[in-house]
Amino acid sequence: MENFFKDALKVSKAFLIATIIMYIAIGAFFIGTVEVTQVTYTILFKIPIILLILFTSLGFIYSFFIKGKQKFIFLLLHFVSICVISFGVYLSVMLRDFAP
Repeated sequence: MENFFKDALKVSKAFLIATIIMYIAIGAFFIGTVEVTQVTYTILFKIPIILLILFTSLGFIYSFFIKGKQKFIFLLLHFVSICVISFGVYLSVMLRDFAP
């Protein structure tokens, strides 16, 4: 485990994969049209959002320590993920009053 955190490319790649998995988990939440209780909403939506922000932020920080040509790609992918998260939070705040 000690060697894993020393290799920035492996860590950034792992966080990018975890970020993609979190996006899939959040997207799967919206597929069902079942009414959801508050507890289920917290478990299925709020916790993956927190993990998504954490994984993306840590992956973005580790991307700065990558050496080589892959640094720009990982920085760009993590930055795009941060922008998507920010836009999603903005939409959820702005459209909060439109929900029934």
